[in-house]
Amino acid sequence: MQARLLFAVIGLIIGGAIGWLTAPAPAASIAVGDVKVEVQQGDQGGSMMATTPKGDGVQVTVGNGGGPFNDRTTRTLIFAVIGGVIGLVVAGVAGPRRA
Repeated sequence: MQARLLFAVIGLIIGGAIGWLTAPAPAASIAVGDVKVEVQQGDQGGSMMATTPKGDGVQVTVGNGGGPFNDRTTRTLIFAVIGGVIGLVVAGVAGPRRA
């Protein structure tokens, strides 16, 4: 049981790292005082997000957002879950067999 947990945690970490590192970077990011403005663009259109340190903000999107894989946080979460599942499968295959 401990091996399954270990492999699941390792899978979560590796999957999350892969998701974070392969996410598309913003095209431009500007901080003006307490307001942070981030502009992203791709094949499907573009978006602009302005936020404050409190988390308040507004997002303007032109065209199709491109799905959940364009957002770095969502992409990281999806990849981490996939990595955790792969870790559990590897632990199940590599684990000791009971007779």
